[in-house]
Amino acid sequence: MNPPTNDGVCLDAVTFGYGPTTVVRDVSLTVPAGKLLALLGPSGCGKTTLLKLLGGYLAPSVGRVFLRERDVTALPPEARNAGTVFQNYALFPHLTARQNVAFGLEVRRMARAVRDRRVDDMLDRVGLSAEERDRKPARLSGGQQQRVALARALVIEPDVLLLDEPLANLDRHLRDQLRTELRTLQRQTGVTAVLVTHDQEEALAVSDLIGVMAAGRVLQVGAPADVYDRPRTPFVAKFLGAANLLPGKVVESSAEFVMIRPEHCVLNSESWRWTWPGRVAGVTFLGADRLVDVACDNGLSLRIRSRATASISISDPVTVGVLETHLWPIPDADPPEVA
Repeated sequence: MNPPTNDGVCLDAVTFGYGPTTVVRDVSLTVPAGKLLALLGPSGCGKTTLLKLLGGYLAPSVGRVFLRERDVTALPPEARNAGTVFQNYALFPHLTARQNVAFGLEVRRMARAVRDRRVDDMLDRVGLSAEERDRKPARLSGGQQQRVALARALVIEPDVLLLDEPLANLDRHLRDQLRTELRTLQRQTGVTAVLVTHDQEEALAVSDLIGVMAAGRVLQVGAPADVYDRPRTPFVAKFLGAANLLPGKVVESSAEFVMIRPEHCVLNSESWRWTWPGRVAGVTFLGADRLVDVACDNGLSLRIRSRATASISISDPVTVGVLETHLWPIPDADPPEVA
């Protein structure tokens, strides 16, 4: 591969393993400058390893890593100008929040007046109060520590921001709040970012691009709506959310499965062209919505997501309506190690 013309992040046929165990398999992907890529996949799929390869904490067995068109494959972390936020934040316990954020600039021997202005500006951006800035990590909440870790990573003006499940240790309400703040801050700074997560909703909410991983491979990369609505393999379809996979063969296509999302199925709409009668096999209440599992008379099992209005009970007879425009033929099979 020639050096990329993209000034963001580029992985060129990267493979990494421990002895005979391959953890990352022949990964090539590009993140345009200023965009946020969410690497999504189950535990052990290789997404954190891929992040470490970008940061220089691991060296690929095969392939090359580029940051802003610079081949950094052989460079250690300190020579890559990458800002990293770890899952446990990795703050220095003996330093205050302000000192933690200033640390990277001190290592770069930045003039104190310039350094102090940049630190204060970044702490303003992440919303840390004057009192909180002089506290050590043990006296900060989880959300405050996350803000300090993010400020420390961004204050050095990195070529890439690497985020290793930075919200995983927070409660749901705070996680939702901070992911919005994280996305806003990433857009304001214009930094290229790679976020590792196993949370499908988080990935869909914050990213410009999603890369779905399994067994060390990146199965698909694309805009969130594209990957969600048009998955390339059965694994991608199921991992990004509830999916009805209907077996069969599509005319003039090699697809073996057709997908329809639960929100694109409708109960008791017999006027639709495609309808299947059946009985309710299960109901899950989700507040405003509910998930209804239907055992169809033709042997198919379908899940429908609908508004929780009319009462529905187990064994009730129902008809499932499907719009053919929402059917998506899955074009590729999963790799053997994923299936």
